[in-house]
Amino acid sequence: MSIPFFNIGKNPKKNKIIVFANQKGGCGKTTNCVMFADLLVQNFHHRLVMLDADPQRSIVKKHEQDLERWPQLKPLYQVVPCTQLNSESDTQNLIRAMRNEDFDFVIDTPGSLTLQGLLPLVFEADAVIVPIQLEKTSINSTTSFIEMCAMVAKENGGNKLPDFYFLPNQFNKNWGRKAELTEQQTFLDYFAKLGTVLPKVPNSAEIQRYSTLYLTDKQHEIIGRPYGMLHDCIYNKNKAA
Repeated sequence: MSIPFFNIGKNPKKNKIIVFANQKGGCGKTTNCVMFADLLVQNFHHRLVMLDADPQRSIVKKHEQDLERWPQLKPLYQVVPCTQLNSESDTQNLIRAMRNEDFDFVIDTPGSLTLQGLLPLVFEADAVIVPIQLEKTSINSTTSFIEMCAMVAKENGGNKLPDFYFLPNQFNKNWGRKAELTEQQTFLDYFAKLGTVLPKVPNSAEIQRYSTLYLTDKQHEIIGRPYGMLHDCIYNKNKAA
């Protein structure tokens, strides 16, 4: 894969671009992307469009199924398939178009770094949420993703990484021997040096029942703390500063 060169952070910002990204499949990227978008609209009343850039179109298909199952419910947001990550120029055009809107974008990205337009999008984003599982395969994939971002930043004349938010996902508090728990904490300490580590999202069947049309009270109870912190970091960062 060639290293892309582009103008990092040069586009004027009047809205939020929120990207969910990781190379590791099955880490909860799509699920958390949908549920966080649900929370932004249902609880905080943000206006947004969901872009499904994953070739599998999981969110587009899920949204169609949800609308068919609950036709009486009004959609929280529009879900749009996104094909503009195949080249850097297409992605730059997409970014400029998004920055001209007065609503936010939540984007589910492919689980691969082979698309030339993915990394420019990651660097343009106001927040890059990286769902992780605290096991070695997921950690190794996530580390490779971060290292590639660091390489791109260096090649583009800087060392500033995107605003990463690491979301420990599918966490089982009853799993792990002492040595394994120590190793998990070592992973979290490492990621804390690269971005913000959010509170853990526990493994729960209720999470797997997610919808693009609503959050249940139980789901909100489960994700309220990590997602609430994430929302405050993204939307209240300038106020806090």
